[in-house]
Amino acid sequence: MADATPAISMTSVSLPRYLSRPAFREVPKQNIAAVAPELADTPLTYIRDGLECLGPDMLQVLAGVKAEAASNVLPKELSVVINDLSSDMPTHMLAVYSRQAPAASKRRVKLFPTHNIVLSAHCANLPILQQSNPTSPEKAGESITIPVVPLCIPAPEVFPQLSTFLYTKRIDYLLATLLSQPVPPALYTEDPTSERVRSALQQCASKLATLAPAHVLLARAMSVNGLWRNACALGIGDEKLWCAMDVAWEVLLHALAISTGKQLV
Repeated sequence: MADATPAISMTSVSLPRYLSRPAFREVPKQNIAAVAPELADTPLTYIRDGLECLGPDMLQVLAGVKAEAASNVLPKELSVVINDLSSDMPTHMLAVYSRQAPAASKRRVKLFPTHNIVLSAHCANLPILQQSNPTSPEKAGESITIPVVPLCIPAPEVFPQLSTFLYTKRIDYLLATLLSQPVPPALYTEDPTSERVRSALQQCASKLATLAPAHVLLARAMSVNGLWRNACALGIGDEKLWCAMDVAWEVLLHALAISTGKQLV
């Protein structure tokens, strides 16, 4: 799915010049109807706009969830402690893993609480999630039980960044997380072909190349690539997400070119 022409090669790693976009399909209506029947006939744009307003508070609830699988066998349900009652309760626990685990090692599974409507409203390739409406506990520190859903994605290590973005839609926060430094707003709000944006991108890349060695820049580029692979696998066509990935990739490729003294083609 990526441009096959290598932009930069570092020993055995070749980075594509651009992160290409697959042909996305819209989220199936039945996916929304399965988790929120009352929203079955509501336009997706309206649902997403509403979630953008509610998302930060919902994310805050997730940050206060404490869960621990009791054994090596993944349960169908899990009891979790809720420490924040300020918004909707999580509906599911995602058991996130990758198929690319080494054959000799044990498959690593990471648990992430989530709200089914947030995933269903953005991920066209996600299997239909079951309806789950756990009752909010009477006070913080009490437990609820939610279903566990296995989720296989290419890069589990960057799922937290993807999940946080789907709740907040904060392109500035996502870029700062991916690049480990703030990014000039012009890079994601103005015409990318303008001289002003090109100059801002070059300055940002130069600063990044000064602050981080090439191997660190490469690791960050691989994280962006993992985020891209996750977005493709889950069928997420959110324009802000793709803008953030494009900007991060462009900045990192320029920074790597500066750091290694290689020409960016």
